[in-house]
Amino acid sequence: MVIQKNLFIVILFLFTQSICTTHLKEQFSQVGYQEICDSDHGIATYDSLYACFDELITFLQANPVWAQKLYIAKERFIRSENRNYYSTDFFGFYDESERAGRNQISFYYSVHFQDFLFSYYQEFKQISQVTNFFARCFAIQQSSRNLFNEVAAQLNVENIFFSKYGHIPILLKAVKYLPSYNPERPHYDGTALSLFLDSTDNQSLLLSPYRLVFTVDDFFSPSRKFCRSYNQNSIVLIPGTLLTEFSIYPTPHIVQQSGKIRYATIAFAMRPHYTFQKNNFSLLPNFKS
Repeated sequence: MVIQKNLFIVILFLFTQSICTTHLKEQFSQVGYQEICDSDHGIATYDSLYACFDELITFLQANPVWAQKLYIAKERFIRSENRNYYSTDFFGFYDESERAGRNQISFYYSVHFQDFLFSYYQEFKQISQVTNFFARCFAIQQSSRNLFNEVAAQLNVENIFFSKYGHIPILLKAVKYLPSYNPERPHYDGTALSLFLDSTDNQSLLLSPYRLVFTVDDFFSPSRKFCRSYNQNSIVLIPGTLLTEFSIYPTPHIVQQSGKIRYATIAFAMRPHYTFQKNNFSLLPNFKS
């Protein structure tokens, strides 16, 4: 009787896991995203992050020597073994404020990049604009780790994140879009999963489930059940390009020009030590044509 009961529990668990996996895969296939309510972070968390980001931007733009030193540290980091854990070269500060169409400023944060910077360039520990910004990035990034683990388990892809570090490699991107930001096409993220944690203008984000052929009309702003408020936030999860072997295809997206300054925070779940495969994803439409 005990054996039968235990067998029933195991079967029920596997059946439940199958439903969750199918549901999330179908959600991605049908609408391209899943909305999740973040009850840990609200407006105060992200407004504080953006205020610190502005202070960092002002400091680096006014002190090009420090900006150059940060760039040199980034270049040195991407030649280190730690870079392979993230399977990307995107780290640190990118000032594209004067680049037509792009007109944005972003920072790609990771725990390993912070440790590397403070170990080999300890003078950065004395720069409050750097330490304050990093502290807020660290707290937000840590809170997204459990969510990524839960989603990976639902999709039965948790094995792809195994590494000697014992946790998913996460990049946190803070970005400031300037009023003249105006991209031509949507794009796919080179990630396993992307999590849009916050935006000061949710309507600017447009996305579409994966299709064989895309038109501009396929893209829409995700509906939000949860509001951006003091004690909660609406976050949006999408798949990137690194899960196609599991028949999970990427969700293309674009941030439209809004004519005003806009901030956003995105967490990227990467694949450790991953060799990128060439994929011929569907061509994305030109929004300016």
